[in-house]
Amino acid sequence: MVATVQRTFLREAPEALNIIKKVNHAVLISYSIKIKNIDALSFFKSGDKTFAGKRFFWSDPDGELTLVGLGKELSISTSQKDAGRYRDIYEQWERLKERAYHFHEGDSLHQTAVGPLLFGGFSFDPLEEREQHWSYYPEGAFFVPSVMLTKAEDEAFITVNKWTSSDEDGRKVLEDLKASVPELANVNAFREDEKQHVQIEAKEELHVSEWLDAIRHATGEIKKGKYDKIVLAREILLRFHEPVRLHNVLSKLMSEQKTSYIFAIEENGTSFVGASPERLIKKDGNKVLSTCLAGSIKRGRTEQEDRMLGLELLNDEKNLIEHDIVVNMINQAFLANCSHVKKPAKPSLYKTKNVQHLYTPVVGQMNDDASLFDLIEELHPTPALGGAPQQKAVEVIRNIEPMSRGWYAAPAGWVDFGGNGEFAVAIRSGLIDSNEARLFAGCGIVADSDPMLEYEETQIKLKPMLSALGGDTL
Repeated sequence: MVATVQRTFLREAPEALNIIKKVNHAVLISYSIKIKNIDALSFFKSGDKTFAGKRFFWSDPDGELTLVGLGKELSISTSQKDAGRYRDIYEQWERLKERAYHFHEGDSLHQTAVGPLLFGGFSFDPLEEREQHWSYYPEGAFFVPSVMLTKAEDEAFITVNKWTSSDEDGRKVLEDLKASVPELANVNAFREDEKQHVQIEAKEELHVSEWLDAIRHATGEIKKGKYDKIVLAREILLRFHEPVRLHNVLSKLMSEQKTSYIFAIEENGTSFVGASPERLIKKDGNKVLSTCLAGSIKRGRTEQEDRMLGLELLNDEKNLIEHDIVVNMINQAFLANCSHVKKPAKPSLYKTKNVQHLYTPVVGQMNDDASLFDLIEELHPTPALGGAPQQKAVEVIRNIEPMSRGWYAAPAGWVDFGGNGEFAVAIRSGLIDSNEARLFAGCGIVADSDPMLEYEETQIKLKPMLSALGGDTL
């Protein structure tokens, strides 16, 4: 476990530093302190030169936690092509924690997501034939940032991390980390005139006819009893007159998609970014929570129309069947890893700006011998993202879906040194590469699915990212 130097900082720090001095291997030295509240987007933008291409952003839909990471102090990844990739990342993180020393002052001792933290994600299907635009996103990739801002409700903390070789002076490293905080916390406010978006030059819907044919094929196979449900996604390609500014995209998502997870991760000049309404798993202490969002309908133009559409969704047999498949799978995964599992008897509605979904939360107490990564392995992909049965659905997607998913619809999120963490399902997302952006959206296919209605559903699901990129009127 991480060696934690508590709030009696001046008394306990020398002892920890003496331990560091005696070890003959590199260690991670982390320093955290509570600061005055600062704007997360301003902090993110402050790193666009020094840490260009090496940043992450995360904000949950409850407004309880926002994380911004700048720089990659340490990276871990896996190339394993099976379920062992989750265990591989977990074991690398556990080994790294044994070499980590966290110094902190003030009230950050028991604060979730303060201190050494791992951020990243996994691919949807490690066996798919990956297209070139996903080449920087392996089967699993995570990193510890050099600098991190944690905003938890009304409090803010900065953590600075340094991977320190055995011949470096730990005391000097710690002093330098402490000295760097005032400048890091002094960021310029995000200016309104910087929120102008670049102009879209072209919009192309890719492989639409092949996607519609895939739906027709899938409904036929489902009627024959080959499988119960399949989720099929498609993509659009946007081109711009100049490179997309990621902080502008995040600003638009933060203002328009308040009920979603806003996330972004940069890799080698590209950015994977989205506004997902769907939590895969959250762990806080021993409590774990997953949510089922499956079955959807558009929002109404008036309050009355919106209410009528919601009632239609709550009573729609096709969507209820689709929803129950997902709830049952999540429930079984929890029963295998948790005690005291609870879920409501019926779904309710979860409304985002453009879509309303059937919603069911599942809560449990995680067993002592289980980890967050164990549950990710069990849950991914849920029937809401892949289909049912799980393995068969992934194979079908691999064979008939006319796009490469990469990290789309896969787990993305964070885990801290206490084992707490949260992963969203990376839907309503896009991959930005300079002046191009690929946007992805999918829908669940069952026996009576109509291809053109499913096409219209994806049009609605593309709107959050399309709007954030300035193309909502196209």
